Amino acid sequence: MSKSNWMPRTHLFVDPKVQGALVIRATLHWFICLLAMSMFFLCWRVMAEPSQPFSTHWKEVWIYLGPACVLSLILLPLVIVDILRFSNHFVGPLMRLRRSMRRLARGEHVDPIKFRGSDFWQDFADEFNAMLARIQNSSSTSEQSHEDVKIES
Repeated sequence: MSKSNWMPRTHLFVDPKVQGALVIRATLHWFICLLAMSMFFLCWRVMAEPSQPFSTHWKEVWIYLGPACVLSLILLPLVIVDILRFSNHFVGPLMRLRRSMRRLARGEHVDPIKFRGSDFWQDFADEFNAMLARIQNSSSTSEQSHEDVKIES
């Protein structure tokens, strides 16, 4: 892909299976972090003032941690969008590589691939392109030898 053909990705979800798993995992980590902080703070409050009823401790946890929980809930979608955009740098190249490999397996013509400059795994494109050149050279050599055999017969 030449510089003139380069276009930014327009889809946030390039591979919903992989990126969906990343989003679920990040959300799970966020929830576990909130739960751990709440339990830690609750235990700290109970040990600091054991004479207080449990409901008082629980209310204090929400008084102190409630705003932080709400803020983190507001920020969670921004974090998820950032994860999706960042994951495009490794999911996008793999999708392009997979698409080219499928076309090659079907016997279709495949152009050499080039990843965007900020994408990961640039060496995969180089290795694929080297393999593609070898396959195309071997198939053109094979076609040439078949033509030579036909001419001689």
